[in-house]
Amino acid sequence: MWVNKFIILLVVTIFFMILIHSPASAREILVGNSSSGAAFPSIQEAVNDSSPGDIILVYPGIYNESVNIGIDNLNIHSASEKPEDTVIQTFNLAANNIVVSGFSIHENVSLRPFYSSGQGFIENCIVKNNLFLENSSGILLDNCYNSTFEKNIIIGTEAGIRGSECYNCIFSNNRFSNSSIHLGSGGSEINITIINNTFLNGQIGINYCSRNKILNNTIQGSGDSLCGIGIVDSHDNIIDNNSISNCLSGISAAFISSGNQITNNTLTSNTEGIIIAHYSSGDTIKNNTISNNDIGISLGDIALVIDNKIERNRKCGISLDLSPNDPTSTGTILIYNNFFNNTVNLFNNTEIDYLERGLDDAVWNTTKTPGKNIVGGPYLGGNYWAKPDGTGFSQNCNDWNEDGIGDLPYNINGTEYDYFPLVFISKDKQPVFPVADFSVNVTGGYVPLSVLFTDLSQNATSRIWDFDNDGIVDSKDKTPVYVYPMSGTYTVNLTVSNANGTFSKLYPITAYDRPRYILKEAQITTNKYNQTMPAIYGDRIVYLDDRNGPRYHDIYMYNLSTSRETRITTNSSYHYNTGPEIYGDRIVWQEFRSTGSPDVLDRTDIHMYNLSASKETQITNSGKAFYPDIYGDRIVWTDTRNGNGDIYMYDLSTSKETRITTNESHQDNPAIYGDKIVWEDSRNGSNIYMYDLSTSTETQITADDSDQYSPDICGDKIVWKDSRNGSNIYMYDLSTSKESRITTIQGYPGYHAIYGDRIIWVDDRSRNGDIYMYNLSTNAETQITSNKSLQSSPAIYGDRIVWTDWRNDYTVNGFPHTNSDIYMCTVSGIEPSLKIPVADFFANVTSGDVPLKILFTDNSTDAPMFWNWNFGDGIKSKHALNATHTFTKPGKYDVSLTVTNENGSNTRIIPQYITVT
Repeated sequence: MWVNKFIILLVVTIFFMILIHSPASAREILVGNSSSGAAFPSIQEAVNDSSPGDIILVYPGIYNESVNIGIDNLNIHSASEKPEDTVIQTFNLAANNIVVSGFSIHENVSLRPFYSSGQGFIENCIVKNNLFLENSSGILLDNCYNSTFEKNIIIGTEAGIRGSECYNCIFSNNRFSNSSIHLGSGGSEINITIINNTFLNGQIGINYCSRNKILNNTIQGSGDSLCGIGIVDSHDNIIDNNSISNCLSGISAAFISSGNQITNNTLTSNTEGIIIAHYSSGDTIKNNTISNNDIGISLGDIALVIDNKIERNRKCGISLDLSPNDPTSTGTILIYNNFFNNTVNLFNNTEIDYLERGLDDAVWNTTKTPGKNIVGGPYLGGNYWAKPDGTGFSQNCNDWNEDGIGDLPYNINGTEYDYFPLVFISKDKQPVFPVADFSVNVTGGYVPLSVLFTDLSQNATSRIWDFDNDGIVDSKDKTPVYVYPMSGTYTVNLTVSNANGTFSKLYPITAYDRPRYILKEAQITTNKYNQTMPAIYGDRIVYLDDRNGPRYHDIYMYNLSTSRETRITTNSSYHYNTGPEIYGDRIVWQEFRSTGSPDVLDRTDIHMYNLSASKETQITNSGKAFYPDIYGDRIVWTDTRNGNGDIYMYDLSTSKETRITTNESHQDNPAIYGDKIVWEDSRNGSNIYMYDLSTSTETQITADDSDQYSPDICGDKIVWKDSRNGSNIYMYDLSTSKESRITTIQGYPGYHAIYGDRIIWVDDRSRNGDIYMYNLSTNAETQITSNKSLQSSPAIYGDRIVWTDWRNDYTVNGFPHTNSDIYMCTVSGIEPSLKIPVADFFANVTSGDVPLKILFTDNSTDAPMFWNWNFGDGIKSKHALNATHTFTKPGKYDVSLTVTNENGSNTRIIPQYITVT
């Protein structure tokens, strides 16, 4: 089976993207008064007459109406794009992919689903370049997803933008006057971004939500504003590079807020610059400039405070106010590498009961560590303690050894000490540390890969090269050459030293096996519609195609031998859940149909088309059949007629249906080859099972505690996606009862299929989906596609691999349109002129007492050029034709030899070859 359940999400996404971008029926609708020549006098009438993809242009005027939008993919713009020219009361957005731009709003813009419709979220909307007049209620959000609000001006509203459950939304470049942003959720991650906004007497409030970004905003209060940025019961937020002034508090984290990163902000002229209230722990306050406030930082709970400039604050630089009743206060406040320059740098208002619990108020220094500190010295330690009148401890203490650390600890307030207070050290007396740097002539290539390294380090007196970061010194030369004989990604480590310390630089080098195949790629479909989810058998490729309407998919076939395309299905039904499968001259698919309203899909059955007879047959009548596969006369699928998913089979030769599974757990995603049916089964987690029709026996293939999904089968080999070790492709060989892990490089493999000795899958290791192939007979992996677009849903038959490809997206009138096509790659065999060496070796003895010295002799063929030995005891020998090795500990050792020439590498491993007693 060449599709699996991961395809469902992809195709549903494509289905909605088609609704968004299809240009087939898009038109421009004009709204205006009778003298304008517009088609409609009101915006609502235009909306009611529109279809997805239409653009509604509104001429200047006053439209005293509340517009309800329930149609997806509409663009509603004022014709002038000057908000003051075009005035409206309200826009109610209850559909997806809506753009509203260029209006003056008297009441509000709301993004809320019509709950009577059962819609869960409003998605992918844009509200931009609008003016919200004074006393309007701004922008109201509820269950909003992946939407953007930009370049709006919001004046004098109680809350300019407010709402809840707004996920993955962006609020950028808006201007607020006497208005704010207030957003929240039920304690979940909503991942909103608030960036580059300007607030005059306004604020940002985030409540009961996590993992948000508040970046580059400017907030100016009126002196009595509560706070510039306030977060309540919210976790793991990033508050970075904001400028906040004239508020009661610049940034406030309260009521069980934790893990927030408050960095690079400028906080001036506030009552309190930053407040970490009781019950809010684990926040980081780093690299902020906090000046001219009453109190710089007020800490009521555990936090990390480093690298800040806290100066000229009127009452104190930092205030501690820890509560003994706060159960979250179970750690230590760590405060170091800050620049304090206040008349009172520390005020400690912590209750004595806190100390009686055995907890520290704060730790004012870290371990003395080499590194540039906040005043330019060579060590990290404590803080720099200054006062505006020049009487601060760091301004007057001794530093006889000139290390930038005061000779005596600083007693901050009688009970607390900074044991490594910082002092200034003149630049000409600062120690010079080495800086590692180097260049390479190439960053990758085919094995054997020869790389020239050039040391460009500064202030170094010695160097050590480790070309594969295995801890073994490979060279001390300034310009060494190193040869990588085996494919892989290697980390080069250059470490340089002088009398003051050491410094290292790491850099990746990638060595590739030479191509072992000739890959010939062809584009099968070329029209500007979407073709997806192909399957292939012989010269025939079948796929889904939406050219006959954006809400529907039909099945088409392309014959490679005749270069002719044929439309298989012609009814107005949905084919968007899975793609078709083909065997011989029979095509099967899952098809949604409706028994009542055309918009309510209440049945899904399996259909088949016989190319020889030009006849379509409905295979199932349950109305609950999914994920078909076919081999010979047998069709298998998942059926939920019994409440849970069961595997069923239909034999075309006998016209007989058979229920394969009767277990009360859910069975899904079947595939068939010959007499064997495989599926994923939830009875013991998620495992792979198999049923043999010839013996009527069921077998559990996997029993690992991790989950296994979406099997495929060819011959005696079963492949599936496995969640152990991250996410990988695994295989089980029925003939040897052996399981193998196919993928090992970090990525997210999926959409796998097998034919013969070749396994294919989609892998995102290069940050976009590419097709990869693994040859079981040669244990070699080959990257089939390498362009920067997305590839998905591969299928394979013989030497041909087909897939869905998005490289041909296009733009019309500035709007992007998706365009997925079917591509094919023909994979030739190994070129006969390229001979890869075959590894072999023997030892003069294979057993004996410690210390046991053994001579290993290479016996490889086909002209190897490099030899890598692994003796199984942690010792390796590089580039040695024959190797002598001494085993110093008892045990049984696996020995391997990898040999390489210009055409590739080969490895032989002999398990437990050496026995040492």
